[in-house]
Amino acid sequence: MRERLTDNPERFITAASQRREIPDDFKYDPKKLKHLKKVLHNVTISLGTLSSSLSEFSKLKGPDVSPDGLLGGHGYILPIKEVKEKLNVSVRDLSDIADTIADELTNPRWNVKDDKDVKKLIKEKEEAVEKAEEEVEETDEDISPDDLTTNEEETEEDETEPGSTPPPDPDPDNTEKVESQELRNASITGEDQLKTAVCESLVNFFQKNK
Repeated sequence: MRERLTDNPERFITAASQRREIPDDFKYDPKKLKHLKKVLHNVTISLGTLSSSLSEFSKLKGPDVSPDGLLGGHGYILPIKEVKEKLNVSVRDLSDIADTIADELTNPRWNVKDDKDVKKLIKEKEEAVEKAEEEVEETDEDISPDDLTTNEEETEEDETEPGSTPPPDPDPDNTEKVESQELRNASITGEDQLKTAVCESLVNFFQKNK
C-alpha cells in the first residue's frame, strides 16, 4: 500500500524542517474554505478519471497497437512503456494532492469537524485514492516485456531506399589519395581562374590603348 503524505512528509517538504510553522496570530478565513472544497472535489473526480485511463491503457499489449513499441507522431512520440509510466506517476501525484487537501480540511483551526460537506468530500477522496492505488499496483504487475522494449533494430537501420545497396565503407588506405587528388583539382581550378583573369585584363588594357 502506498504511504500517505502524512505518513512520510519528508517526501514532499524540501525545507530543513519537516513541520509547518504557522504563526499563532494567523486567522483562518472560513470564506476561503469553499475554494479548498472545490479543489478537493475536482481533484477527486480527476483522480477517478485518470485511474480509469490507466486501467484501460494497461489492458493494451504493445504488439496489438504498435509495431515498433511507440505511439504518436508529428513530434509527439513516446514508447508505450513511458506512456504507462507517465500515467502511473500522474495517478500517484494526483493522489498525493488529494491527500494533502483532505488533510488541510481536517486542520482543527479551520473548525470544520462538523461540516457535512467536508466529511462527504473526504469519503469520496478516500474511495478514489483506494481505487487509484489498486490500479497503480495492477499496472506495475501488468507491464509486459513487449511494452518494455522497442524495435531497436529498426531504429538503427541505415536510411537507404528499399532494395538499394548501401554504399561501401571508405577504404582507410585510400583516404589520403582521395584528399590529395581533391586538393590538386582545387589547385588546378584556381590556376585556370587566375590565367583567365590575367588574359581578360590584358585584352581590356590593349583595347583601351588602341
